[in-house]
Amino acid sequence: MNIIGMAIGALGLSFILIFVWMISLSVRRKRLEEEKREREESYRRALERTREEERKERLFQAESGHIPTILYLAKEAERKNLREALFWYEKAAQFDNINGMHGVVRICNRMRDDMILREKSRFWQLYIDALDGDLQAKYETGRAFISGHGIEVNVVKGLGMVQEAAERKHIEAIIFMGDWCVSKDNITPSPGDSTYWYSKAAKRNSLEGMMKLGLNYLKGVGVPANHEKACYWLERASEKGHAESMYHAAEAWIDRGANGNSIAYIWLYLSAHFGFEPARTLRDKVGSNMGVNSVVGLQALARPLQKKIATGKVNKHSIIRALNKLYKRKIPVPMKGEVLDDSEIAENASETLLEELEAIDEFDELELALPQGIEQSEEPKAQEQPKKPDFTNTTMDKHS
Repeated sequence: MNIIGMAIGALGLSFILIFVWMISLSVRRKRLEEEKREREESYRRALERTREEERKERLFQAESGHIPTILYLAKEAERKNLREALFWYEKAAQFDNINGMHGVVRICNRMRDDMILREKSRFWQLYIDALDGDLQAKYETGRAFISGHGIEVNVVKGLGMVQEAAERKHIEAIIFMGDWCVSKDNITPSPGDSTYWYSKAAKRNSLEGMMKLGLNYLKGVGVPANHEKACYWLERASEKGHAESMYHAAEAWIDRGANGNSIAYIWLYLSAHFGFEPARTLRDKVGSNMGVNSVVGLQALARPLQKKIATGKVNKHSIIRALNKLYKRKIPVPMKGEVLDDSEIAENASETLLEELEAIDEFDELELALPQGIEQSEEPKAQEQPKKPDFTNTTMDKHS
């Protein structure tokens, strides 16, 4: 019995030891698992801190204008947050980065229902085209910067782009620069520069440029008032069918001398025919102060001119010369190979503008030579036309 009892006691002790050992293993395993979890958690927190620090560093670099970082953030955001991606792409685009501009266009096109984003997409596509050398796009992009269409207003940058296009002889840009120089939105107006720009447009055969140059001469804006030169440029544009120029040419002659109203009526009659509505009212007003026979005679004179202008068969200076001869006017007409003296334009322009354009402004003489060549090539065609009617004995001349 003692042996059996001892065996049972030993077996029980063994079980107890095994149980204690198993508990010890379990505690140790739990402790190891807890330590592992703590290490993993520490690693995770350290990794998050590192990522947060990296993110803050990227944000700092991006806010400081580091383009690669900006594009990285934009690309990352494009997969989950288009608005955030648009923010970063637009930031890159504002640094004139082409990839940023393409990103803005791409994101905006994915959200076409938003009218503001459509306008933004159109602007940045224009900017891309401008950087590719499209002068019309450069001009329109500059206008958008000035007006704030699709982009935050940046007048300085916008004017710079428009002037770049103007310096490369883009007519709309040249005329815009002339308009800007006397615009109420310009805090430093320069009327002399306005006339200078208009003269450049006029010398490149821009009818609007001729008209605005003529109006500056007429009103003495940026240049001493000169009625003869004003009428020259207004009538140059009128010869080519510019209805508004005809209207202003008429205004320049109303109540001026013995034949001023007759000349004014002719231009108003033509202007009204070619669709400039204000001319109708003024034509009737001027005609009401003239005799019926005079009005009929003037209309008879104007009709052949109307047909020639409509068909584009008016030779350079031909109407100006005809009216000079008929009414004993002294509107200057340059001889063949010569140009109208406009030295006063450069004299009244700012030195800054003249210096800016000095390197590229070789087109004063060249611009005048080109139109003359065109007009000379048209002379043979003009000789094939029927003989001009003789108006020396019209009713108009008896009553003017």
